[in-house]
Amino acid sequence: MSTAPTPAPYDPAPGTEYSYPLSDYARATARSLGAGWDSESSYLGGWGLIFTTDDRVSLRLYVDGDGPTGDLMIGDRKTGDEHLVFFERLPENAPHTPEEMSEWGDALALFVLSLGL
Repeated sequence: MSTAPTPAPYDPAPGTEYSYPLSDYARATARSLGAGWDSESSYLGGWGLIFTTDDRVSLRLYVDGDGPTGDLMIGDRKTGDEHLVFFERLPENAPHTPEEMSEWGDALALFVLSLGL
């Protein structure tokens, strides 16, 4: 019988592991995309909308619940197409400051632009 102590389960305090809800990522993305883009928050910030003010593009930023870890996705609300956001294109860690959130917004804006919408 092992006498080694059992490690405590990982249980970070609220707001320490992930400081921002997904709707903040959508808002930062719209800011990075510039004039003619806007965003809206979902219930409790669980996902966010990114759209053009002329209603030409409407995207939903969300985490896909399929699979063991979930994937960051951008869904085109007009065509139904879904696009996996590759983690290689994103900053390494979750943002904890407004500056880091801006970096995420810039990276996600570049991804949106790469879709050619």
